[in-house]
Amino acid sequence: MLSPGPRDPTSAVVTAMLWPPIVRTTDVTVISTVHGPVREGSTLTWSRRYAEAELREYDQLVGREPDGAGLLPDLLVIAPLTKLGGDLNYLSRAMEWRHHRPVRCDETLTAELHVTRLDRQGDTVKIAFEARIRAGDEVAVSGTSRGVVLGA
Repeated sequence: MLSPGPRDPTSAVVTAMLWPPIVRTTDVTVISTVHGPVREGSTLTWSRRYAEAELREYDQLVGREPDGAGLLPDLLVIAPLTKLGGDLNYLSRAMEWRHHRPVRCDETLTAELHVTRLDRQGDTVKIAFEARIRAGDEVAVSGTSRGVVLGA
């Protein structure tokens, strides 16, 4: 059933719609980053390969005993993803990660961050993403995170 609509010069248009009118918004949150414009659905990637010398340097710095197999500690495995988060000026509120397999220092790591939510609410930009870290063609780490983009 159509409502009579308001009594103004545009009432002919309003009465042809359902009442109350459905408001559709096309506002899409887009933030500028070093990777270019980022919006919901964007995917960012960054790759990194550690040399054996870098692993030795890390071991020495943190006092870790070398394992002899050249396996990377988790901190170095997730570093390419934290680099992408830093590029976004991202502050996490929640993270959930799954480790699928160990990674050696001679493997190329590729972080993939897929934005599943990007929503401006006043002065705050909320973001959520799914992420993977690949070692070659295999997923080594996967998970989700949500938080805010600072200064966006």
